[in-house]
Amino acid sequence: MAQRLLGHAPSSQEETRWRLLQAATEVFAEQGFKAATTREIARRAEVNLASIHYHFGDKAALYREVFRLPFLNECNTFATLDLQQVSLPEALRALYVWLFPPGAEDDPMLQQFMRLHAREDGDPSGVLGDAVVQAFRPNHEMLIGLLCRELQLGEADDDVQRLSFSLVGLATVYLHGARNAVEAYAPQLLKGMPARETMVERLVGHAQALIAGEKERRTKLHKERT
Repeated sequence: MAQRLLGHAPSSQEETRWRLLQAATEVFAEQGFKAATTREIARRAEVNLASIHYHFGDKAALYREVFRLPFLNECNTFATLDLQQVSLPEALRALYVWLFPPGAEDDPMLQQFMRLHAREDGDPSGVLGDAVVQAFRPNHEMLIGLLCRELQLGEADDDVQRLSFSLVGLATVYLHGARNAVEAYAPQLLKGMPARETMVERLVGHAQALIAGEKERRTKLHKERT
């Protein structure tokens, strides 16, 4: 995991830190924050218990860091896009591949993240605070920048903000809010790499349609006012 996220052979301290994060993700996903113990996390990571305090401080800080993992640049190419170069379809695909990973079923870590989020939604830990909100901020700002570029705006207004949350919501409904309903009514939408790849392509198409609709609305409004 360390090599996959860091992109280079990790130092011994990096290796220890990533082993703790991997073990913590497993334990928190299985047991929830309240039942999980730092002793069990350290045991699975095969490190000294004191390593948790050295790298993270306490269990709550470790929990928050686990939730930040999916937002790292190594896992999230959308946050590192060059808005001067990337096309709209390419940018939207990067967004939706991050929000709705086609390979999620084959990636144990992604499965654990999904379980972890489900646990947090159903039984809030009380220690997460705004960690996820702040970790998501670069993605939000990137999406706002992309929309302002497409709509030829110098800065975002409320309708740009509305559109940005709508675009994110297109994907997150399959991961959190209505996941159970999707699995009950149309489970084939989520099963297997081909189905999930198709979903990403449809999400890109739906998003482009929403952006085109907003362009049209603004153009019509401008004509009415002039």
